[in-house]
Amino acid sequence: MERTETVISGTQRVFFALWPDEKVRASLALAARRMHRVLHGRRTRDENLHLTLAFIGEIDIESLGRLQALPAAVLTERFRLILDRWDCWPRNGIGWAGPSVIPAQLQRLSENLQAWLRTAGFDLGRDRFTPHVTLLRDAQYAAMPESPGPIEWKVEELVLVRSELMPGGARHSVIASWPLA
Repeated sequence: MERTETVISGTQRVFFALWPDEKVRASLALAARRMHRVLHGRRTRDENLHLTLAFIGEIDIESLGRLQALPAAVLTERFRLILDRWDCWPRNGIGWAGPSVIPAQLQRLSENLQAWLRTAGFDLGRDRFTPHVTLLRDAQYAAMPESPGPIEWKVEELVLVRSELMPGGARHSVIASWPLA
């Protein structure tokens, strides 16, 4: 994962996310490998594992500057996120890990971020926020194997991520980050 503040010309595909540390990433990668053995599909690259809070899509440089001016009022205090559920959505073949209990801080961070983005003129669609980490795409829905156990994640920052679509899969890089209180 590359962290940079550099602005590139043209348009960029971006999203806001929670980005795991190396220990959490390793646990998620292990869970993805276990899930892949049963559901097949395409694993998310280990270095790309994250929890999306708001997908923005293709934007121009001016819009990127507006996103990087995120007001402090959007942020919440740090929190502990327990990823203790894993499943597959049959309608879209997404294998995922997520919390059985959504921390109040995560819900508030998501609501604050989405409200600010809408006020700033960004179209986020109408999907309901369902916190999850995508482990597989194009998975074949089947009975899930035994859970690998809960993954504890100390969430300490919000990040803005650039996603470059490449022939071998997306490449993500953090372009801005904001520490939580």
